[in-house]
Amino acid sequence: MSTPEISDEALEQAARWFALLGADNVSEEDRAHWRQWLNASAGNQRAWDRVGRIDRAFHAMPVKSAGDILSDAGRRRRRLLRGLGGGLLLAPLGWWGWRQLPAGLGWADLRTAVGEIREVTLPDGSRLWLNTHSAVSLDFSAADRQLHLWAGELYLQTARDVRPMRVTTALGSAAPLGTAFGVRLTEENLRVRVDRGRVAVNAAVGDAGEWLVEAGQGVVVDGEGRLERIRPSAEENAWRDRLLVANGRRLGDFLDELARYRHGVLRYDPSVADLKLSGGFPLDDTDRILQVLEATLPVKVTRLTPWWVKVESASR
Repeated sequence: MSTPEISDEALEQAARWFALLGADNVSEEDRAHWRQWLNASAGNQRAWDRVGRIDRAFHAMPVKSAGDILSDAGRRRRRLLRGLGGGLLLAPLGWWGWRQLPAGLGWADLRTAVGEIREVTLPDGSRLWLNTHSAVSLDFSAADRQLHLWAGELYLQTARDVRPMRVTTALGSAAPLGTAFGVRLTEENLRVRVDRGRVAVNAAVGDAGEWLVEAGQGVVVDGEGRLERIRPSAEENAWRDRLLVANGRRLGDFLDELARYRHGVLRYDPSVADLKLSGGFPLDDTDRILQVLEATLPVKVTRLTPWWVKVESASR
């Protein structure tokens, strides 16, 4: 039997209670009101349990060393990782309380933590970038070069090599034809953008067939095997320069993107979602980005806990 969903409202209330009860001046009246709220519904109790797990995980993020990962992996992976050079530090698997890790993620050869962006030179000379909270497996043989993106986002500049290359995901695959391109996998869809050359894209299900995507174009593949052509913006590649760029972008969309680079929860009130902003924001300090938003837009940033932040209208 599946676990019932927990509403956003209950989670936010739980976070508020968590912050209140963690303060030095909490009163018995506060505790009584909290117990009343907690016992009001099973949903509140589940929300409280979940917020507690997030807090524990936030303060005890497990770090899995490169040595641990190598000991877990097979001989092929050990050979491959040695070939990547000593400059590569494998990131921890990470905690991420309520986000379920995709099946098979434990097999990933390369990972990035939340907020981490990493560039790697592959054994064939191709350059690979991994965006925040991403994981990829590599399988290079004498016949071909395979990458499997388990989660997150990658960007590839392929090297000249007679062996074919293919990036596979749970929702589809992308086969570059001498190119530079990006692949992003979310729970809803697979997004491929091409900057140079061409990429052949296939859905994992359905009968849509192979779509050729030219430079300057992109395609989105959903879970039903439907493909849609898109015109990606130049802003989407700024993450490789550790920047989040907005050019008249909706604040809600900007904050959704910013949340990918932060631990914990970043929420916003619908009343501020349609505010527009422009600029380039360094991703090295996401708290600083929130401070800039608060100084330049009619919003206020409320920190219920270090890991639960909400952006609201300044007039509230």
